[in-house]
Amino acid sequence: MINPEISVITTVLNCKKYIRESIESILSQTFREIEYIIVDDGSDDGTTEIIKEFASADGRIFPIYLGENIGRVSSLNKALNISKGKYIAIQDADDISLNDRLLIQYNFLEKNPEYLLTGSNIHIINETGEIISKPLRPENDNELKFSLLFKCTFANPSIMYRRSVITDHELRYEEEFNHAEDFRLITIINSLGKVHNIKETLILHRRHGENNSIVNFDKLNSGSTVIVKENFFQLGIEISEERALRIRKLFSSKGIDKENVSEDIRYLFLAIKEFQSRYRTVKNREVIRTLKRMLKWLGKKNLLLKPDHLSLYNSILAYYLKETFILKN
Repeated sequence: MINPEISVITTVLNCKKYIRESIESILSQTFREIEYIIVDDGSDDGTTEIIKEFASADGRIFPIYLGENIGRVSSLNKALNISKGKYIAIQDADDISLNDRLLIQYNFLEKNPEYLLTGSNIHIINETGEIISKPLRPENDNELKFSLLFKCTFANPSIMYRRSVITDHELRYEEEFNHAEDFRLITIINSLGKVHNIKETLILHRRHGENNSIVNFDKLNSGSTVIVKENFFQLGIEISEERALRIRKLFSSKGIDKENVSEDIRYLFLAIKEFQSRYRTVKNREVIRTLKRMLKWLGKKNLLLKPDHLSLYNSILAYYLKETFILKN
């Protein structure tokens, strides 16, 4: 195909157990005008033979076989460099795209030219394909922009973005953010225009012991922490990487640092007020949810013992009530 509408990109290293079902889910999409770039990053478990089998039967597949492992970041960039589609869609080698995924995302971006990127809701499945979780994500641009200050609120394997934003701004996945490269690119695209999350579930995301986010959690967390620090800086607020990490842990329910919780929440509160002064909308439910969680994090038991907690608690409560009133009206 000379001019495909969508370039689907999969990078894979030793995923024999799941790659067949993943590839089939793309080839069976109702949207047919695609090229499917699969980068085999040095697999030695039989994955390569499965890719060759599919490539010989379907001319839309463009395989790249690497003789040695060069890593996900370089593999993604190799695929981007040869992609021709108007849109780029990411497909992880152990995930499943539901049949209308590409069509729904394509139609959204075609009808809404002001949007640069879209994701979707996902269901999380286990190794056998059983649904174990149905998380919901923010949908509209302002709620996503707020959430992206602290975490990658998009499901990475669900994203589709305009290739033009990559070429116009000379963007690529960055090795410095290895294992958080998706969060980094999404954050940059988000800063350049509007983003959206489709309410429908379009992806079955497989969770197992060899997921990148599990195996490389420390590197992912380190890169993400730097991104959060930079996001605060863009709001005019300087924080250390240590504070950024603690704030990320608050959002991911990884624990509260009791010694620093008051100051951490104080900086978070500054970020919320600055964000709202720049991007306020009448329906930013993510801000409301975060304020409510902050009141919980401070803890009622501390209020009588720590005057600084009480003062901060009252300030957040007043702001929360104001924002809740705005939301209802």
